[in-house]
Amino acid sequence: MLHVQSSPYIKTFHYDNADDFIKAISYKGELYNLFDEHYIFRGHSTDKYELIPSALRGNLIIDNIKRIESVSDDEREKIAFLATTELAQVKQEYKLLQDFFRACDTCGLYIPHIDSLRNSFYPGVDGEILFLKNKWIPKEYWELAALAQHHGVKTRLLDWTHDIFVALYFATTGVYYDPKKKINPIEYFKVQRKGEVYPPKQNMEILALNIDVVMAEPLRMPLHIIQPMYHNNDNLCAQKGMFTFWETISPGVYDNEGKLNVGHKIDRRTLDVQLDSYLNKIKAEESTFLYQITIPQDIAYGIYSHIEKMGYNASTIFPGYDGVARFLKEHFEIHSKGEKV
Repeated sequence: MLHVQSSPYIKTFHYDNADDFIKAISYKGELYNLFDEHYIFRGHSTDKYELIPSALRGNLIIDNIKRIESVSDDEREKIAFLATTELAQVKQEYKLLQDFFRACDTCGLYIPHIDSLRNSFYPGVDGEILFLKNKWIPKEYWELAALAQHHGVKTRLLDWTHDIFVALYFATTGVYYDPKKKINPIEYFKVQRKGEVYPPKQNMEILALNIDVVMAEPLRMPLHIIQPMYHNNDNLCAQKGMFTFWETISPGVYDNEGKLNVGHKIDRRTLDVQLDSYLNKIKAEESTFLYQITIPQDIAYGIYSHIEKMGYNASTIFPGYDGVARFLKEHFEIHSKGEKV
């Protein structure tokens, strides 16, 4: 879901049928020359999904203290207040990466070498990372964060792909995996009186980000790209995956008066809002850097059928036996349901 409705930096397209959309991204189509190697893509099964990373969708600290019975109500309130600060958020994200590093290392799994983690013999907080380097995520942690994100750990990274057809695979198959909402009788009759469809029709979406906005030195964009190693990561390689994150400046523990710094709140804005706000602030030259393409979920079958014939399916997106088994299941379920999503 894009929160910015009108911007010289963000543009939207909508296609009502599969034929028009496929034509648009095919040779000589209106989007064919637009989406070249300068673009990366995300696919969502619904345009209600927000461009916000998993670590910022909830509250890591509050989620943890809810499970601790020994914490008093007063302590919970204090912790909950501190949990709204950027400093506390960064500390929790660091702790997750530290735990991931240690657990992988204990199991003999590959992890990128990081001196501060390798040479630390007890769990705790790396003060240099949090308070001296002042930026999150520091570059030496990028590869570890990407590996953790790919395997389901909550980070402030967003997943992207270099291949628009991979994004289409996740968007279209997601329509079939999404649990359908139960019909609300009250809402049903309200909508029926208006002559509208219930449940309301939804759109899939494809997002395309021009990485020139990140790479352009004059813009000094705090949005960073992480291009991880594909070696020994078959899924990430097949998906042509990569990541972005919006860098935050982590404030000191204490303010200028020596008091605990609790004024710097967590930035939970979506990527489109951050991008638009920053470019407006620096008065960047008007150019479209983010595209949103919406397509009715009703036509997911037509698009999936098209990309499946091109070789984009679970067996190629997830190489290995599990991917083949997933492909057989998806092929049967999606083709048996057809356009009845």
